[in-house]
Amino acid sequence: MARLARVVGIVAALLCGVAAGRVLWSPLPAGPRVDSALPEALSAGGAGTAVAALSAVAVTVALTRRRSITLTTMVAAAGLLLLVLPGTIDYPSEPVVLLYSNAVAAGLVLGAVAPLSARYTETQAGLAGGMLAAFLLTEGVEAGRVHTADFGWTAYTPLTSLVRWEPSTLVPVWLMALAAALVVLWALLDRRTSWTVRVDSRIVAAALVLPVAVFAAHWILVDTRAQPVAWLGYVAVAVVAVVAIAWRLPGRDGRILLAATAVVAAALGTPTGETWALIASAVLLVAGLVVGLRFPVPTAGFVLLAAVAAADLLVGEESWTAVPAAAFSFVLPAAAGYVVGACLPSSAPAATVGLTLPFTLAVPGAAAAAWGAEARYADYQPMPLLRGIDAVPASAVGVAVAVIVVCGVGAWGLDLRAGSR
Repeated sequence: MARLARVVGIVAALLCGVAAGRVLWSPLPAGPRVDSALPEALSAGGAGTAVAALSAVAVTVALTRRRSITLTTMVAAAGLLLLVLPGTIDYPSEPVVLLYSNAVAAGLVLGAVAPLSARYTETQAGLAGGMLAAFLLTEGVEAGRVHTADFGWTAYTPLTSLVRWEPSTLVPVWLMALAAALVVLWALLDRRTSWTVRVDSRIVAAALVLPVAVFAAHWILVDTRAQPVAWLGYVAVAVVAVVAIAWRLPGRDGRILLAATAVVAAALGTPTGETWALIASAVLLVAGLVVGLRFPVPTAGFVLLAAVAAADLLVGEESWTAVPAAAFSFVLPAAAGYVVGACLPSSAPAATVGLTLPFTLAVPGAAAAAWGAEARYADYQPMPLLRGIDAVPASAVGVAVAVIVVCGVGAWGLDLRAGSR
């Protein structure tokens, strides 16, 4: 029974992680948008991503302190139900309502599943795998849905189209129904509230402020068409903030934040949209997680991520053009899975904060996009992943490698601190 509960938990956490991550990647489905009565900043997709991250952290902290399996399961099921409503009934009538409805739903799902998955390292790895898959592979999955300059959108582009809007779901209804059934079964098979209560109010406050501050900074930088030096300053401040938060946490809790930041720093390119390549990337991601759990050497993971980012420097060499593409399609998922797996387990609040960082920070991919953009900022994707690796300048690659090195050194320092106690 215990083994069955663990297997069910891994699958449920994986599916919930994919659902929550898909919303964090882009809170609205691809397609035309209609005008919103809200200010531009509040009707932009990035605002929904920030709300999802805030909701997830708040829900995780509340449920961790409450320590109720029944309540936690009900919250997760409610979030999944809210995600599938647009696909079952005529809801909502305004796209901005769907924006925030999806954001809150993702927060409920991630915030509730994080404490459940924290009971076992394997189930927490399942949740991390789902979130990483959504972050790294959604761009490839959505490649067929071309975002044009007129009707496309980014995390910082408001709802502006006059085309009639119809609600739709981000994740298939059947998949969310399966996830809800597995979460309930998971709770019935394992009723133990074995997650630990390690909640520092100061860290929680910082984790709640960070997504809002990041979105505000991005909006200002994009709206003002800031020069690269301004983006460099943003990257530096954001990384310092993450390192400061991580250093105040216990070793494993801090390492998951640094590992997530390093993953987004390495994600300067997108995997190919070919089905076979996406399947291979997903398999390599899972394999990396498994190996990271079995043979945890975080330093090796950070080195791999740095190598992936540095591979972008080979784009200009005609004989080496395929190397960066292969690195982003195959090495990056494996390295991301390995470094995150090597930093598990962690407490539920730290896992929630860490797993939302790739979607909220955009370090330094946003800077790379800003440095590579010429005519319009609205032409780059809602996530830090760029459409083409040829758009990444060498300066952005240098920043990416530097961020990964800082995160790797920070994780190593946390290990030394923990070993000295």
